[in-house]
Amino acid sequence: MANDTRLEQLKIAQERAFTKKQETYQVQQNSWKRLSDAHDRMNRAFDAKQSAYDSQERAWQDSQSVSNRNSSRIEYLKSAQETAYQNMKNAFERASYAHDNHEGASAKSNADEGHRYQDESKGYVEERRRLVEECKSARARHEPYKRAFEEAKTVFGRAKDEYEQAKVAHERANNEFKSAKVGFDGAAKAFQARLSELKSEHAKKKENNRAIAARAGIPYQYRDNVYVSENLDGTINVFFGGFGTPDGPGHGHYSMDSNGKVTYRREPSEDHGSKNFTGENGIFNGQPAKIVISDAGNSNRMDIYYGGIGEPDGLGHNHVSVIKESVRFWRENGLIIIDERTGVQ
Repeated sequence: MANDTRLEQLKIAQERAFTKKQETYQVQQNSWKRLSDAHDRMNRAFDAKQSAYDSQERAWQDSQSVSNRNSSRIEYLKSAQETAYQNMKNAFERASYAHDNHEGASAKSNADEGHRYQDESKGYVEERRRLVEECKSARARHEPYKRAFEEAKTVFGRAKDEYEQAKVAHERANNEFKSAKVGFDGAAKAFQARLSELKSEHAKKKENNRAIAARAGIPYQYRDNVYVSENLDGTINVFFGGFGTPDGPGHGHYSMDSNGKVTYRREPSEDHGSKNFTGENGIFNGQPAKIVISDAGNSNRMDIYYGGIGEPDGLGHNHVSVIKESVRFWRENGLIIIDERTGVQ
C-alpha cells in the first residue's frame, strides 16, 4: 500500500494518544494505591479510636458508679456532721455555763456529751473524706482513658483527611485517564477508518489495474501485481514482473493508446527494441510515422518520429530512438519514458 500522509499523521496522533493514555493510567494506578493505603490507615485508626472509646466508656462508667454510690452517703455525712457539730457546740456552751455557775456535775456531763458529739463529727468527716477520695480516684483512673481516646480521635481525624485528599486525587487521576482513553479511542478509530478507506481504495485500484492488465493482455500470472500510469492524453502504461516491485529491474511493459490499442509490448527481462512496438505498414500507434535510418557514427541507429502537427516530425512530435533493436530513447506526448543517458526507464 502506498504511503499516505494523512494515515501517517493519524498514526502519529494515535501513538501520542496511546502514550498519554498509558501515562495517565500509571498515574491513576499510583493514586489508587495511595487511596487504598490511606483507606487502610483510616480503618485502623477508626478501630483504634473505637477501642479507646470503649475503654474510656468503661472507665467513665466505673467513675460514675463510684460517684453515684458515694454521693448520697456523702450528702448524708455532711448533714450528720453538721448536726453533730451543732450538738457538740451546744453541749460545750452548756458545760461552760454550768462551770461558770459552779455546777460541776452538770458541767462535766455536758462536756462529756460535747466530746461524744465531737468524736461523732470527726467520724463523719473521716468517712466523707474517704468517700470523696474514692470518687477522685475513680475520676483519676478515667483520665488516661479519656486522653487516649482524644489522641485516637485526633489520629483518626488526620487519617480521614488524608483519605479524603487521596480520594480527590484519585478521582482527578481517574477522570484524566478516562479522558485520555477517550482521546486514544478516537485517534485509533480515526486511524482505522483511514486505513480501511485506503484498503478499500487499494482494493478498488488493484481490481481496476487488474482489469486494465487484462485488457492489455498482460500474462495472467502478473495481473494481481501491476503498476499502471495514465497520461493526460489517455495513454496507459502497465509495468509488471519487476524485481521487488512491478516496475523494478527487469520489468515488463505494455502501453495502450486512448482507444485501448496496445502500442508497445515488452515481456519481463526482454531487451528493449523496435520489435516491441506494435505499429504496422508505416503506421505507428495508429499514426503516420517518419523513420530515419543512419549509420554515421551510430551503426544501425533508427529514429522514429510520429504524432507531430502537420508532419510526423512536426511540432510536438513523439520520438523513439533505436540502436541495434534496443530502444535508447522514447518520448511520448512530452513524457520521457526511456532515456538511457539519464537512467529513466
